[in-house]
Amino acid sequence: MPWRQRTAVDLNREYIALTSRFFLNSVRRVPAFTASAARIMKQANEAPGIVGWSLGTDLFKLEFHILSAWEDTNSLRRFVGDGSHGAALEEFARDLRRKSIFVYYKVLGRDLPLTWKDAI
Repeated sequence: MPWRQRTAVDLNREYIALTSRFFLNSVRRVPAFTASAARIMKQANEAPGIVGWSLGTDLFKLEFHILSAWEDTNSLRRFVGDGSHGAALEEFARDLRRKSIFVYYKVLGRDLPLTWKDAI
């Protein structure tokens, strides 16, 4: 899915970026996972502090990738623990074949949008 810009970007401002990867252990959980992802995408579109985001998948490998940029760490933390995202963390905790990867880093506005080439 292409980058979805949710707010104007200050080219000289520093933002918080997150790259994450999830590894499902069974194709049987893909429908539930993608349904949950749809709810999370809606939540992300409305989240205070979101700058932009993108979702990628490799269904053959049962891998899901997320890129997002945030105005600050507190906005990102609120999003992770709230609503559909918070519920998904609990619902899929036992459905992952390996530990998820989370990489947080700082990015300048002029380096947005984030790209998959830079993240994977």
